[in-house]
Amino acid sequence: MRERFVLFVPQHQGGGTGEFYRLLAVAEALQARDATVRILFLMPQGCPLRARLPFAFVESDLPDGERARFHAREIARLKPPIVVFDKTCRGSLLRHCRQHRVHAICISDEPGTLAKALRVDWLWQLPEHWHQRYLLDRPAFSSGQRLKAAIGSTRHLLFDVCHAEAAAEDSAASTATPYLLFVPGGGGYAIDGRPAPAVFADAADAVARASGTRVLIIGGERPSADSPVEVLSAQPQAVLMRLVQRATVLVTGGGHLLHQAMSLGVPTVTLPLGGSDQLARIHRYAECGWTLEVPPVPSAIAPAAQALLADADQRRQMRERLAVLGLRNGLPLMVEALLQRLGSA
Repeated sequence: MRERFVLFVPQHQGGGTGEFYRLLAVAEALQARDATVRILFLMPQGCPLRARLPFAFVESDLPDGERARFHAREIARLKPPIVVFDKTCRGSLLRHCRQHRVHAICISDEPGTLAKALRVDWLWQLPEHWHQRYLLDRPAFSSGQRLKAAIGSTRHLLFDVCHAEAAAEDSAASTATPYLLFVPGGGGYAIDGRPAPAVFADAADAVARASGTRVLIIGGERPSADSPVEVLSAQPQAVLMRLVQRATVLVTGGGHLLHQAMSLGVPTVTLPLGGSDQLARIHRYAECGWTLEVPPVPSAIAPAAQALLADADQRRQMRERLAVLGLRNGLPLMVEALLQRLGSA
């Protein structure tokens, strides 16, 4: 009988870190369900996110451009029953996995990686495909993509968001008075030439001083020695979800955290921080009344946050619209799929 073992291969090459944190959430949830499963990550060379991994990992000894060769070498050496690629899979790796009797799972969450998972030459090579919806106001697959999915042998798992369940117990920060929460994220983005965390910190300070409201920010430094803003370090995802869940308003970018906050019914102020997807996504969601859009201009952030904070009716309407969406968290589905596959391996 083969070892109960899952190998996780996240994408990370500048920009956002959502792929890493998505696989981390899956791995932690899998371990919580079955601590006997061995979990291992393959990590890019010099990736700073290694410090956040509570699991064993193998760091690449090859340049970033030769990542596929590193992945193929380690898959052949380790021979895991399952390997989960988050936006890192290639056709050559699929053939390599088949050769070594490894069940490959590919995660996609944007049009390019979805199109790759539904390529004609992948339809009978890719055993399993997990897709997190790119835009929540349109179907996951187009009519043509649905037809491709129907004729191929790939098993498809579709979901809306992915996040750990909010912590059952409140943290010290979330038990006190109501608060507005700023989360600039860890993507290394800049706004008007300044690091996003610094711009967010200044906006948080302006809101706290002007409104007298309690304001928290996750990541970054205190704006000044006398600032009333409470600065929190990066949090485990379950704790972060609880902080988001209890926030009166969340100010963030248009990446994964926006979808997570929407699934928790939290009113948001959002601005595009980077990547090719955020601007269009935020604009569409603002038109639907699901978020309040603000341009990526430092001086615009605090006024928008204060406006939503002061408008209880707008926040209520936003929560009601989000509740109707009924967004589906894919994390339990992915863990169950892994356990079923391990049971049959």
